[in-house]
Amino acid sequence: MQNSKADPKIPGAATRVRSLLFTLILAFSMVQNLSRAPLHEALPGAALMIGCLSLLWMPVRFKRPWIILAAASILWIGTMSFWLAEGLNATVYIVLIFLTGWVTSWVPSAHSAIFTAATCVASLFLLFYVSGQGPESLFTHGMGLAGIYLLMWGSKVRKDARRMEQRHLRELTEAHQQLEQAYAQLHEAHLELEEAAERSLRYAVLEERSRIAADIHDSIGHGLTSVIVQLQALPYMIRAAPDEARSALQSVTEIARGCLQDVRAVVHEMGLSHTGMTGLKKLADNFAERSGLEADFAADLHEQIPPEQIDVLYRILQEGLTNVLRHAEATAAEIRLSGERDRITMTIRDNGRAESPVKPGFGLSAMKARCEKAGGSLAIRTIHPHGLELVAQLPKKKG
Repeated sequence: MQNSKADPKIPGAATRVRSLLFTLILAFSMVQNLSRAPLHEALPGAALMIGCLSLLWMPVRFKRPWIILAAASILWIGTMSFWLAEGLNATVYIVLIFLTGWVTSWVPSAHSAIFTAATCVASLFLLFYVSGQGPESLFTHGMGLAGIYLLMWGSKVRKDARRMEQRHLRELTEAHQQLEQAYAQLHEAHLELEEAAERSLRYAVLEERSRIAADIHDSIGHGLTSVIVQLQALPYMIRAAPDEARSALQSVTEIARGCLQDVRAVVHEMGLSHTGMTGLKKLADNFAERSGLEADFAADLHEQIPPEQIDVLYRILQEGLTNVLRHAEATAAEIRLSGERDRITMTIRDNGRAESPVKPGFGLSAMKARCEKAGGSLAIRTIHPHGLELVAQLPKKKG
């Protein structure tokens, strides 16, 4: 954004017009003085007028308060000396009026007031003791200088007020533009966040679908495959060994019932609202009821766990118990949930068989990835003489 601020030191059109007007007045007075006054009076008067013109057209870089005061004081001393030497005339009036107005316009108010007061006092003193003027002339002269001071001071105050208003307007315009840019950036960030949230939701849905698909594939798919294989062999077994055929038919029936139970469990879990540790305990109880294995759940945690961490722990427990049921050939499982100063720990142990070293499959790898995504870790190790232990740790957060 380009800044179009005007430099307050550069004279504007009104200032240039005023300077030209004062130049014409001073030039006219100087011509009148040279044409009518004797030479010994005209030359000093012309010098004073030239000094006023020099002040009027002083370069901007020299218009500093102390320079203006110094130059005006020198010219004032010259004017007072001319008054004492030649007496009061029009040149003295014009120069004093000019100096009063000029100093008031360019010098701070306190200094210009002191300069004007000194001019009034000195002028009244000379009028009374040198020129012998009466009270009426003294009053008129003093009021004239005071009126010039007040007129120029009021003009300066109005000019400063306009300059302040213009600066405030520029600042408000810039602030408005910055607010518009900030609003546009916030709107763009809001759209990006909405898009990211939508992508995250789609990813979560796909991840949940993948998990359910893996559950169906590993449990129901495996069971149905076994049912199909045994049903295909059943006609031959009936002819060759009827007793074994009856046993195989009973096994097929049990496997089919197990598949139906797994389907019901998946549907139940999809619609289950697992909130807090109650949901974790209910999952362990349902597992024990469905599988016939003993599942001991105990929690030593007093603070509330955030919902997103409950969801992670629920899925890890679900996957861990499923792994115990399918692969460990265990008779019991133990689940412990505890909280330390900066982390939450869930331990799942079973008394089944376990390979050493442990080779994580799809389910264990998915549990580890889910745990790491939540900022935690998952450790898997064998227990001697038999069994497997899963230790999931998550950073403690405020619920």
